[in-house]
Amino acid sequence: MRQRLLTVAAALLLAPSLVWGAGFALFEHGARAMGMGGAFTAVADDPSALFWNPAGIAFQVDKGTQIMAGATFIFPTQDFRGENPYPGFGYESSQKSQVFFPAHAYMVAPLSENTVFGLSAFTPFGLGTWWPADYAGRFISKRVDIKTYDISPQLAYKIGDSFAVAIGADYMMGSIDLTRNLQNGVNPFTQEVADIGQVHLFTEGSGNDGWGWHASFLGKLGGGFSVGVLYRSKIKIDYEGKASFTQYGTGYPQYDALVTASIPFDHNPRANTSIDFPDFWSVGLAWTCDKLTISGQWGRMGWSSFQQLPLIFPDYPEFSETLEEGYHDADQYRLGLEYRASDAWAFQLGATYDETPQPRVSMSPLLGDANRTDYTAGVSFKSGKLFIDLSYMYVDVKDRCTRGIALVGYEGCYVNASANLVATSVGYSF
Repeated sequence: MRQRLLTVAAALLLAPSLVWGAGFALFEHGARAMGMGGAFTAVADDPSALFWNPAGIAFQVDKGTQIMAGATFIFPTQDFRGENPYPGFGYESSQKSQVFFPAHAYMVAPLSENTVFGLSAFTPFGLGTWWPADYAGRFISKRVDIKTYDISPQLAYKIGDSFAVAIGADYMMGSIDLTRNLQNGVNPFTQEVADIGQVHLFTEGSGNDGWGWHASFLGKLGGGFSVGVLYRSKIKIDYEGKASFTQYGTGYPQYDALVTASIPFDHNPRANTSIDFPDFWSVGLAWTCDKLTISGQWGRMGWSSFQQLPLIFPDYPEFSETLEEGYHDADQYRLGLEYRASDAWAFQLGATYDETPQPRVSMSPLLGDANRTDYTAGVSFKSGKLFIDLSYMYVDVKDRCTRGIALVGYEGCYVNASANLVATSVGYSF
């Protein structure tokens, strides 16, 4: 019993850091770009270029030093409908209401006529799930909160009047916080499954970090056309986690004593793993005239690198194992439009189709992911050196079922999943 609980606890601690897919990868790091559906790699003409295509800052020398900061407020929802054998047809539940607000901050500083320095900070992956306390899947996951932070210095250089390149480093750190209930089979006194406690899984302190790099290109082709290419490398993070166990009294002292003897309530077991986060390609083409910009974009995340998850127990080496995940590469398709009504006002529209990398066998209460379609709109205002962007996104996630093959044995359909996002960015040039 002790071995099984430690193995499952570590798997739940470490796996959520990888299940971002369409639902956990965050690309909304600038309200104007979000309003254009994220089709910004070939546009890249404001400080959020530091995320979408840093080469774009090389064409912003005439704007002087710029700063931009903002946040995206995310309101997700999802329902679950059970299937046989467990939790069974007719069972239904809904996630609890949550609000997330990943932030972004950028600084662009010209060093010479052709060279520009940029510094960015944003949250590339995050969000979480939160199910009710009596949820049938509470022994797999009750609540997850995942955060990552990326800090990136970069340099962009303009080659002539038409081309620019950029290169930068990425320092990424992350944290994981997960809560689930524990059960120890059937209580012999009641002949029912008993909630015997709760395990809180978390990372703490430094050490959950890693380095990567990125490079990009932006070319002005003439006739209003531009092309952009961005590559972000894999980032390896060595995670260090712990588990904290809390016992629930069942009202039967003999049974509670057996539980106390089988679970390490008296200390916090360690669990470690090393993870290569996927790389990312983005290629865009845009056309711009005096009043209008139309942009299209394709991107791919290299999730096929995530086939297995090794789990290492420094204090219990006999419990170490490798879990099979089987993710695949996932594509994105983005389309955006901006209409500049005047020197002060501009309006954006966009759409995105985002594929999930998660196979059905990996779906669980931790994440029931699916392909999604995003619809966006935005408005921008500029007055002198001040600029303000505001945008909205509706995320429509396709219903998806496990079809009886879930590795965790929890079968059903994750339905009615959607999210409303509101983003704002404020910038100033000096």
